[in-house]
Amino acid sequence: MSENTEVTDTEDNTEAETTDQETTETVDLESEVEKWKTLSKKNEQMARANKDAAKELDQLKKSQLSDTERLIESTKDETRLAVRMEFAEKLVDAELKSNLTGRVLDGNALLDFDKSKFVDHDANIDSDAIQAWVDENSTKTDAPKPDLGQGARGSQTSLAQIRSRDELTNMSRDDILSARKDGRLDSLMGKN
Repeated sequence: MSENTEVTDTEDNTEAETTDQETTETVDLESEVEKWKTLSKKNEQMARANKDAAKELDQLKKSQLSDTERLIESTKDETRLAVRMEFAEKLVDAELKSNLTGRVLDGNALLDFDKSKFVDHDANIDSDAIQAWVDENSTKTDAPKPDLGQGARGSQTSLAQIRSRDELTNMSRDDILSARKDGRLDSLMGKN
């Protein structure tokens, strides 16, 4: 009997150790999560402090510049902004074109389109506003079905279509003109 008791005690101890390990691992994971959250908050605070310090340093440098250096810096800033504004208008055009894919503009809507409404004072474009404008001033279209060149064409369906220039070499001018009037040259001319 003592052997059975010892085996049972050993099994109980093993189960208790497993439970203790799981509890310890859970506690360790929670403490790790808390540790990393704390470190993340410290890093964010340091980043804010560094950003503020960098602003103060820039202001200090600007205050110590001579009049000529200030003029040079302001000219650089103005030029940088002018270039960004110029390219921002091109970006607005590109954004408009990409948003109009598969859509048709209503009437004179493009005449009312003012690029400057979609560019802020820092020359950043507002893509969401452009999309909203496109949604308001256009309608969705179905993709055109490709012309496979099958079936009769023109007003006289019994006449055969002329599909290549080689067929025209054996025809007179009058025959070519009448074929054109009949609509037999439509596919060759790219009309249908």
